[in-house]
Amino acid sequence: MIPLPVLAPFFALILLGWLLGRGPLALPAAQAGLRAFVLYAALPAFVFRFVAEAAPPPPAALLAPLAYTLASGVTGSVAALLARPGLRRVAFMAAISANLGYIGLPAIAVSPLGTDPAAVGAAIAILVLDVLGTLNLGMVMLTKGGIRAGITALVRAPIAWAMLAALAMRGLGLALPGPVATLAGMLSGGAVPGALISLGAALAAGRAGLSLRPLAGVAWAVPAKLLLQPAAYVAAAVALGLPEGAVVAGALMAACPVSLGFFLVAASGGQDMRTAASLCLWTTIAAAPGFALWNLLLG
Repeated sequence: MIPLPVLAPFFALILLGWLLGRGPLALPAAQAGLRAFVLYAALPAFVFRFVAEAAPPPPAALLAPLAYTLASGVTGSVAALLARPGLRRVAFMAAISANLGYIGLPAIAVSPLGTDPAAVGAAIAILVLDVLGTLNLGMVMLTKGGIRAGITALVRAPIAWAMLAALAMRGLGLALPGPVATLAGMLSGGAVPGALISLGAALAAGRAGLSLRPLAGVAWAVPAKLLLQPAAYVAAAVALGLPEGAVVAGALMAACPVSLGFFLVAASGGQDMRTAASLCLWTTIAAAPGFALWNLLLG
């Protein structure tokens, strides 16, 4: 089961955002400003540091991203087919956008899987896939105005250039100058609290933060995310012959709730902010028993 010390600060920051959303962050302009800071400053710095500093995974884990991609394709397609027309892109991305960096990887690191090289390698490789692939796909699919508008938003997004710059630096074996590295560290430190507070503030809008009503039309994305994606990953990983540790770690990564990046991208792209926020909240609430279920099934 996911450790309480990992989840407790997560919920505490959402609660803080909810309280601020009933006061200083009640104005839509204030919330938009916070999201802009996270999406265009803090999150690019976080992604840059992660991509630039992540250790390469062991060979045994290299097929884990392929299994995860196959599972995501199945899961997103099912969620989109069951969603209300007009919300199918939101349902697709919600079903494949997992909170891997803030919940999945820390939970694996403090569990017995943290001593299994195949498990740790698979988890890191899947996280790289999520940062470099899923987040960019969300920019394209969730920006209103069609695919062309989505690609334009992606090209203009600092996060895309942060990824490319980090990959280039890795390839060239370069390192950031000291002051620049310090600045990147300071900015990236604001990504998690800023995104969680923004999420809580969005949930406070309309005095129905815990209401299930915003999930109307996309409700099937919740079980698809927490149940179908892990099951599909296990099937794909076993078929590809992945080591046991990589199978279990990948399944737990797939069982993570909807990511904060999904909420930020959906809100900035013009999608229904409360629907995106509710998907993050309710999948996070359901993630703890979901982890317990997968731990039981996978031993």
